[in-house]
Amino acid sequence: MFHNFLVIVKKYFGLYQAFFKVSLVADLEYRLNFVLLVCAEFIWYSTQLILFEVIYRHTKIVGEWNLDQMRVFIFLVLFVDSIYMILWDTNLSNFTDNVRKGTLDLLLVKPVNSIFMLSSQKISISHLPCLFVTGIGFIWALTNIPDFQWLKLFWLLILIPAGLSVIFVGRYALNCSAIIFTRADFLQYVWYSMFRLGLRPDAIYSGFLRFILIFLIPFAMIASIPARVLLEPFSPWMLVWAVVMPVILVYSLKKYWAYCLRQYSSASS
Repeated sequence: MFHNFLVIVKKYFGLYQAFFKVSLVADLEYRLNFVLLVCAEFIWYSTQLILFEVIYRHTKIVGEWNLDQMRVFIFLVLFVDSIYMILWDTNLSNFTDNVRKGTLDLLLVKPVNSIFMLSSQKISISHLPCLFVTGIGFIWALTNIPDFQWLKLFWLLILIPAGLSVIFVGRYALNCSAIIFTRADFLQYVWYSMFRLGLRPDAIYSGFLRFILIFLIPFAMIASIPARVLLEPFSPWMLVWAVVMPVILVYSLKKYWAYCLRQYSSASS
């Protein structure tokens, strides 16, 4: 059994290497466009930072955090977003086009997991500089936290994958609905409207809305809960939820994906 597992891991790792090489060649073929994409991403990330810097010129506390704590949150959310953009965003943005144009048929017959194939073909190389810069910014922000316990960073090995699972499952599940509706461009707007909630600290919300963002549509797991684990006294429930929640989300996605495929009428039918 373990040998079979290693064979599968080696197979998918080899596929990912091939996808990375093809993506690198494709992105560097038009170098000016590549540079402009990198610049555009830096501008977008900079606006997120500047927004909170401006807000803190008028107040010392937002939600429950001061400026130094908020910088940790912002750099963390941008770091997680960079990982998502590198791995999956381009593929999931093209999902509805694959359904509408019939190229989904070709991808489904490949001898690999269909979810992997649809979400991993194209790797966004232009976001790699943002990943490095936001990672450095995150470490810098932590150095400004008095008496920060650096061993807490190990919790991110659980928390960051949990946050990525929220983004991936949420985006993929919405895209699955394109199979049912055929043309579902409105789902992209729904996604980005919901995703913006995860770009803000959960403490600015209250009552039932905050409960929704933690447990029902858990965008707080993207960065709010990881930042709380780093900055606040230890709360075991956050780590338990970070382990349990991805299992629930991935299981639900597989069931919903299987349902959507049963509703799918291929382009050749």
